[in-house]
Amino acid sequence: MDLLAHPSIIERRMDDQSVLARRAPNTLIAEMHRDLARLYREQLVALLTI
Repeated sequence: MDLLAHPSIIERRMDDQSVLARRAPNTLIAEMHRDLARLYREQLVALLTI
């Protein structure tokens, strides 16, 4: 059984990844953080549409 985090937690993680992407020392690390932010956004949308 998958346990979903509360929407506020997912939103916070998404925001954190966006900040880390802006502060990343190079483009590869920035892209990784942007990908994680997109993943959290998808999870948030999925959770809110249940």
